[in-house]
Amino acid sequence: MSASIPTVKREDWPKHPRFPAQALLLGSHANFRRISRQLIDAAKSGESLERIGAYYAAWIAAMRSHEAYEEHKAYPYLAKRWGVSFADATEGHHELHRRDRAVREAFLLRDERAPDAREDIVSTLEAHDVALHDHLDLEEEQVIPLLLELSPDEFRRYSYSPIDTLLAELGDP
Repeated sequence: MSASIPTVKREDWPKHPRFPAQALLLGSHANFRRISRQLIDAAKSGESLERIGAYYAAWIAAMRSHEAYEEHKAYPYLAKRWGVSFADATEGHHELHRRDRAVREAFLLRDERAPDAREDIVSTLEAHDVALHDHLDLEEEQVIPLLLELSPDEFRRYSYSPIDTLLAELGDP
């Protein structure tokens, strides 16, 4: 069922007839960007590092759930449907995991009284934020045009069907 790969420039997404209904991910991604900024601002403003760390951990758990959806449903379906690779988007998830380990290590080693503890946390959060923005921008550029080009019926099937059913409907590679 592979066809020519759709390309819709980001600035043209709002003009697409199936936007925003078929522009999955954008709302979650906007929240991820916003929370990342809030965490950095909170760390810079002197809020409790313990509280920031707890909020960070909950946020990362939500992001991991989102990544699982992408890697186990969105990427496999769109890859087979359009004949594209999501290796670079998957690598972006791995980079975020590496950045997450650095942030968690900074929180683990923190000592509220140590003069550089907060700076270490801020710098690891900022590095994570850069990786997050890079990944989300790339992922959106890859995924959104493909979702927008699905017919409304195909998008509905995609949204409500399990991945093995969807892949079976697409047939052999």
